[in-house]
Amino acid sequence: MARVALLADRLRVEERLLIEAFAARGHEAVLLPPARLALSPAAPSAGDFAAALDRGDATTERAVLAALLASGGTPVVNRAATARLLADRMALLRHLILAGIPVPETRVCFGEEAIFAAIEALGYPVILKTLTVDPAFPVALVEDRDAAEAIVEHRIMLGGERAVLVQQCVAAPSGRSVRLAVVGDRLAGIEQRAHDGWRPGRDASYEPYTGDPAPLTALGERIIERLGTGTYAVEVVEAASGPVVVGVANLVDFRSLAGRGVDVAGMIAEFVLG
Repeated sequence: MARVALLADRLRVEERLLIEAFAARGHEAVLLPPARLALSPAAPSAGDFAAALDRGDATTERAVLAALLASGGTPVVNRAATARLLADRMALLRHLILAGIPVPETRVCFGEEAIFAAIEALGYPVILKTLTVDPAFPVALVEDRDAAEAIVEHRIMLGGERAVLVQQCVAAPSGRSVRLAVVGDRLAGIEQRAHDGWRPGRDASYEPYTGDPAPLTALGERIIERLGTGTYAVEVVEAASGPVVVGVANLVDFRSLAGRGVDVAGMIAEFVLG
């Protein structure tokens, strides 16, 4: 029997499902909060764990953790290269652009004056993002000049933020914002947000997808081909010109799919053990 570390701060519905899925396959999954780890760069060790599954948002710190554990002989899902890519919004954006995958019109700005110029050029509403995923600077929706001045001043003057991605907020004529759940080398499910349009944040609720899945399935295959295998979620807006990718993140929440009978936990367990 192998022991698998679930790198998570707390035991949620998803972690309980994963523990059950690994147990059904004869293995033990154990919660391991990253805050408890103090690893030696010369000889990083996760103890007697055969593998680790990262259950948090992809950040630079989590990518370093994955790299350390892997160098010490503990394979991690997502692997360090994938974690680094999901944590680096600029690198991810370039990967998608080079693959010809549709993304929102974006400007990379390196100062306050450039940020306001980019916002005026793209037109309201826009999305402001840090170059790398940083919980201290959440993705911000900016809908008018007053909001822009308040948000930019707060982030630059109080938070010390300098470089910013200013991204066009893509309109969805259908009202659908869609999430593609990737596990391994295939789509585990397609679902749509329960409200109209796309808004930043992970507090969205999801419901069964009601559109034609063929274009999204094809898009998912292209993204997997570009980003590689792993467990991640792709946020897509169905724009008038077709589906547009607005973000990719670690697949942390999957209870909505599980509630509809999709065995995501089982798929993840199979991928980790494989």
